[in-house]
Amino acid sequence: MKRILLVDDDETFRYALSELLSKEFEVLKSSGVKDALEKLKKDSVDLICSDYNMRDGTGLDLLHSCRERNISVPFMLTSACDSNNLSNKAELYGITFCEKADCEFLDKVRAMI
Repeated sequence: MKRILLVDDDETFRYALSELLSKEFEVLKSSGVKDALEKLKKDSVDLICSDYNMRDGTGLDLLHSCRERNISVPFMLTSACDSNNLSNKAELYGITFCEKADCEFLDKVRAMI
């Protein structure tokens, strides 16, 4: 079974999305950048799905840290809205962006794994 690391400091969203994804994937949950990096030290994953704006950094901070550590897996950046032009930033980094309310979220995850 494919494994996803879901990173979001919003506990309600993390729980809801985990419930949706766990029907098809093994889901590891993380509450922020630091916690995600600790999990990645011991667990391998097939996809990282990270919120953009979190208490201890951004999803792009996590992406940079992963690249510095040679962790090379598909990366999806999420946010409640694209007010920061995150879709453009994601494209520049070669990653996927998806708004949290996107009804095609699960299809996008499936396509990445």
